[in-house]
Amino acid sequence: MKEKLLEITNLKTYFFTDTGQVPAVNGVDFYIHEGETLGVVGESGCGKSVTSLSVMRLLTDTPGKVVDGSIRFKGKDLLSLSEKEMRKIRGNEIAMIFQEPMTSLNPVYTIGEQIGEAVKLHLKYNKKEAKNHVINMLKLVGIPRAEEIINEYPHQLSGGMRQRIMIAMAMACNPTLLIADEPTTALDVTIQAQILELMKKLKKEKATSIMLITHDLGVVAEMCDRVIVMYAGKVVEEAEVTEIFDNPKHPYTKGLLNSIPKLGQKMDRLDSIPGNVPTPANMPKGCKFAPRCSQVMDICKENEPDLIQVEDGHKCRCFLYQNEMARVVN
Repeated sequence: MKEKLLEITNLKTYFFTDTGQVPAVNGVDFYIHEGETLGVVGESGCGKSVTSLSVMRLLTDTPGKVVDGSIRFKGKDLLSLSEKEMRKIRGNEIAMIFQEPMTSLNPVYTIGEQIGEAVKLHLKYNKKEAKNHVINMLKLVGIPRAEEIINEYPHQLSGGMRQRIMIAMAMACNPTLLIADEPTTALDVTIQAQILELMKKLKKEKATSIMLITHDLGVVAEMCDRVIVMYAGKVVEEAEVTEIFDNPKHPYTKGLLNSIPKLGQKMDRLDSIPGNVPTPANMPKGCKFAPRCSQVMDICKENEPDLIQVEDGHKCRCFLYQNEMARVVN
């Protein structure tokens, strides 16, 4: 049995606004084993990115705050660390690829300066050693002309090149855990394939664990070992990746899978889930998916189901399975 590298228990992250507190993440539990890729799936607004920012503790300058729960990394609770202690972990042992590289890269610093800063800080390299390491990292992620690119600025590069720069920056200090937030969004399919292949290569060569946040189920099938499906700030289903595709349990997961177009199948309209994800400030009573669910029951409108184990290693938050021989988790 592999060790749990990251273990999140009852994580609650709220945003405090003029109109009151807004629960963006409301009681999330999951773990990532060493060397494993965990997919975090769900529509926009379901809490995926806020969960990752909570792990990195990057909500300090926002109205957001972790109000409950624990985030244990290598057995150490990250929420109990000082900012100085957290800086030694952030970018070194845990690194993150952000969703939009153009807003994540500093426009007034060269590529070499931006990657080299973390290398000098965490690996204690001198200027020459840091430069050579940065060039090697750029070559590793498939950047041509690496010796010249280090002197260029983000606006001089294409979207695909900038995303590769973000991966090089994230991997520069050989992190144990890589958090990738929609790493292929807004890239053309050819570049997407190259980025995913690169991440698989880095995982294989460096034994890096990956938390892959995406709404693209094709990427999940290609990359992940296990999957958690999030909806309205909670985990609604968790299983091995093949189990999610072959035997989905939650109506929301089924809706996501049914919305994928299938080759060779002629249809006038793609299937879709009616309605929208509720806003954190206006959550419905009972099951949060009930207003959009085709199998809704009276109990769903009044009570919220627990996350229960419906099969070995397969958990689901749904009243359809409450009467089965299921073990309540937490």
